[in-house]
Amino acid sequence: MKRYLVIESLEQLRAISDALRLEMITLLTKDAYTGKQLAGMLSLSPSKVHYHLKELEHHGFVHVVRTEEKNGIVQKFYRSVAFDFKVSEDLLPSLREDTLLQQEAMLNHLRSSITRLYNAPDESFLLFAEEEKRPPLYAFNGEVKAPRDEIKAWIKKYRALLEELNDMEERHLQRIKAGEAEDTGEVFYFVGVGFMTNEQIYVADDESLPEGFVHADDVTAGKMCRRKTEHDPSGK
Repeated sequence: MKRYLVIESLEQLRAISDALRLEMITLLTKDAYTGKQLAGMLSLSPSKVHYHLKELEHHGFVHVVRTEEKNGIVQKFYRSVAFDFKVSEDLLPSLREDTLLQQEAMLNHLRSSITRLYNAPDESFLLFAEEEKRPPLYAFNGEVKAPRDEIKAWIKKYRALLEELNDMEERHLQRIKAGEAEDTGEVFYFVGVGFMTNEQIYVADDESLPEGFVHADDVTAGKMCRRKTEHDPSGK
């Protein structure tokens, strides 16, 4: 399977801008399945899944990797051709005119993430376990009121930071190949979207924690234990 597939036509982009088709592709990145197997996994009729499979195959997103004969019927096993999609720059003029396509492209990232989230093992979410057993984990969303040029500059730095993850992976794979590190099979999955909007929801009159508490991490707060002294009756 390739990592990247470049979407080169609006027909391809429209074909993939569908929640069900994206869910099918997500399943087909992990393993090869027949239309009947997918229908069972998605609780849908085989005919409906077959239709969407044919559309995905027609537009180059999935292909048949093997066939098996069972009871005189040839079963086709489909697999995604890639697990990461990039949009060709040639489509940028069309994307500027049809903003819905860009919205759908971003939604596809989130839909795929929801599927990955539900399919992840329980061990992935041991946020409150002992430190040594706690897996890398983060989840957040927020709003930032700042000038566009500063946000663009931040995004540029953020993308450079993401490149560090690629370098980190390459070094680790080299160590595994050299027998210097164990391949545990673990991977760190992440997703992010960001956009400008004119709706501000996260507005609070008071953003402080209740008295006696401090932020411990992203989702917990620690209670401060202060000992009042003669020199500092406030306990600070």
